[in-house]
Amino acid sequence: MNRKWTEEDSRWLRANHARMDLQTLSQELKFPLAEVEKRLKQLRLDAASAALPKKSPGTYRDQVRELSAARKVYEKAIELFHKRDLDGAARRFEELITDYADEKDLVDRAKVYLNACRNGKKTRAAAVGAPDEIFHAAVFEKNRGNVPKALELLKKMSGGRDGDGRVHYLAACCHALAGDPEQALSNLRKAIHADPQNRIQARMEADLASLRGVPGLSELLAG
Repeated sequence: MNRKWTEEDSRWLRANHARMDLQTLSQELKFPLAEVEKRLKQLRLDAASAALPKKSPGTYRDQVRELSAARKVYEKAIELFHKRDLDGAARRFEELITDYADEKDLVDRAKVYLNACRNGKKTRAAAVGAPDEIFHAAVFEKNRGNVPKALELLKKMSGGRDGDGRVHYLAACCHALAGDPEQALSNLRKAIHADPQNRIQARMEADLASLRGVPGLSELLAG
């Protein structure tokens, strides 16, 4: 019995139909060619653009790797920014904007910070907002191994950021690292509900390794 199309499949098809030929799309999605063509028509995508191979094909694994690499560059840039190394931070933000243009959310934020770097004043980053400053500080603390501090910072954001998938995702990672699988799974569920893309990232997330085998995880990641 053939598997059914999911919203995640459709989202991936929208992002990659112009980069790959029909046969490659079929292989990556594990659907017959006829099914892929049918879905392209349903989504009103240009099937002709999928007739020729394009450069930079993006598989699920490639997209996860790309997003993970972009986040590392961004987090390093934020770390330098908070240390007032504006030149170093600016170089990292420029790298992110140039090399990871498809990661729109990160690129948009990087542009705001880059503008602040170029003006030499951290206050110019106020447009990002205090909650984002707290979030980035929590990311920094988690990455340097200070998980309790990261969780403490995230608690300051509770209540007003229920729809922010990245906050719940970070909280899930922190709770998993802290040995609290129940809370980690709860936050991961919220993160995926807010942004289904987090399901793809979670499948390969090293910070969530301690959750492997926890009841409910497999079903959650399978969608």
